Amino acid sequence: MKKVAAILVTYNRLELLKESINALENQSFPLEHIIIINNNSNDGTDSYLEKYKGNKKYIVLNSNENLGGAGGFNLGMKKAYNNTNDDYFWIMDDDTIPEVEALQNLLNSANFLNDQFGYICSNVYWKDGTASNIPKTSNSWTRYAKEGLIETTEATFVSVFTTRMAVRKVGFPISDIFIWGDDTEYTLRLCRYEKSYLVVNSLVLHKSAQKTVNLTLVSDDSERLPRYFYLIRNVMYIRKKYYNDNLIKLTIKHLKIAYNILLRSNDRKLKRLKILLKGYITGVKFNPKIERVINDKKK
Repeated sequence: MKKVAAILVTYNRLELLKESINALENQSFPLEHIIIINNNSNDGTDSYLEKYKGNKKYIVLNSNENLGGAGGFNLGMKKAYNNTNDDYFWIMDDDTIPEVEALQNLLNSANFLNDQFGYICSNVYWKDGTASNIPKTSNSWTRYAKEGLIETTEATFVSVFTTRMAVRKVGFPISDIFIWGDDTEYTLRLCRYEKSYLVVNSLVLHKSAQKTVNLTLVSDDSERLPRYFYLIRNVMYIRKKYYNDNLIKLTIKHLKIAYNILLRSNDRKLKRLKILLKGYITGVKFNPKIERVINDKKK
């Protein structure tokens, strides 16, 4: 029987973490391992995770610093790859609550595809029941639509499922991205390896505080603005690497964002513009390292 390791990154959301772990434990197809990366939480998460010490199913790492989502997933994937011989890796945030059959339906699709995929991802809905974290569809999205598979080109780390072979070929998520864009970059990389799909009947609830649509530097709340530096920088890297955008095209795009800030933002316009400029300047030369597999317990 094929083995699956779930990789879960958490930061200061203990109650959601408990709910996510409970959902993983109650999957109709049992997980071989649950790997939890605690990103230096200060809400009692480290104390709570003590209960899993000695449980061979769990690999728990309490980081002494906040590695960001990207660093957490990088570390979690390396632990899954190097410390288990599991066949598949299932990646998610701590606010991802999979339904009971979510994993089984991913495995059914993996079997249908004979493991020939970069990633497959779940059908995500938000707390109000509407669609969330919608992946980008490819031009040939209908290829396996009758089988409940929609071909995609990128997705978010809210239930992404990949194979050991795919990780062997493409490496690990980029830790230097820190936050925002690590999942886009990694799923784009996986798509270059093999075609990738949304599994319609693999359902997960995303209990994020805000729905992940229509959040931009132009309109987002002022307390969330600093993180947009990473988004601007990281998107610059992704557009150059995967879409071959040149500097002229990228400059025009960012000038349009600046114009929209001046025209539409309700507050902190100068701060928004400074973040945009800093992200753009840093993004021009940002070229982070992709870590590759060094050894493999399961050839």
